[in-house]
Amino acid sequence: MKAVQFPSVGEVRVVELPDPSPGPGEVLIRVGACGICHTDVHILEGNYPARFPLIPGHEFAGTVVAAGEGVDPSWIGRRVAVDPNVPCGQCDACRENQQNLCAHLDAYGVTMNGGFAELAVVKVTNIHPIGDLPFTVAALAEPLACVVHGVRMVRPEPASHALIFGAGPIGLLLMQALKHAGAARVTMVDLHARRLELARELGADATLVGTEGLEALEPERGRFHLVADATGVPAVVEQMPRYVRSGGKLLYFGVCPPDAEIRIRPYDVYKRDLQIIGSFSLRKTLAPALRLLASGAVQAKPLISHTFPLDDFGHWIRQVGRAETMKLQAVLE
Repeated sequence: MKAVQFPSVGEVRVVELPDPSPGPGEVLIRVGACGICHTDVHILEGNYPARFPLIPGHEFAGTVVAAGEGVDPSWIGRRVAVDPNVPCGQCDACRENQQNLCAHLDAYGVTMNGGFAELAVVKVTNIHPIGDLPFTVAALAEPLACVVHGVRMVRPEPASHALIFGAGPIGLLLMQALKHAGAARVTMVDLHARRLELARELGADATLVGTEGLEALEPERGRFHLVADATGVPAVVEQMPRYVRSGGKLLYFGVCPPDAEIRIRPYDVYKRDLQIIGSFSLRKTLAPALRLLASGAVQAKPLISHTFPLDDFGHWIRQVGRAETMKLQAVLE
């Protein structure tokens, strides 16, 4: 089979590998679509823990073409999306139903071979039927599942007003999910006007561009019930408390560098009764994410700016984060 491989940090190759076979409790998937995530960039750069050599890709969907021992053969031929997290099931976090915080967490495309390949082996417990959803849309169930987990953490109140920094794919999924969960208004800030135009098309109530946008926000200081970061930029995260109202919530959703530090005033958190909430990965939220996509409550297709064949992966991973790109996906079927 053809596959993308990271042999080691900083190396990308498209290689021919033997076709894998599913073991007990596993299925073989012919991949239909797989999306590039910033995590893939961090893995390639050596800034995210992974195991090399690695087939990357944790946002993927496809068709089951073979079943291993102990797997119901009726799965064969079904179209599915993949939950990439493989928790141990034994540690304290797993026993407390916090599988995303597993002490021994593995993940397809991170510590196990993932979806940037013609074929992928995954545990049957990690697949979810997608019905007739296009593979490109179903592949976005994984990032949306992360968003659903974050929204469950913050529990937006009806009539609340949210502010999101970052109108990339994650920020736009978060905006839509917050509105579906009950937030009355969502304002978005980004450096790129085109992304904010798309945000308005998808339901954002107000948009602000870059430094001028932040200046325009000054009259709104201390007015938002929820302020969320979807940029992963420490300087942005440090400014979030300026805009949240007393009794409000701060959601750290974007992935800052592991060694980044910000300044925060503990007295401010105490005096203003603020809640600081982190949200990592997904937690049994892929199925509800698929329901949101199937119902149309969250629009994912407009977030896909480019699709490409597997051979072109090396070019497109270098385009992540550019103003003209949004979600980038390899399409194999």
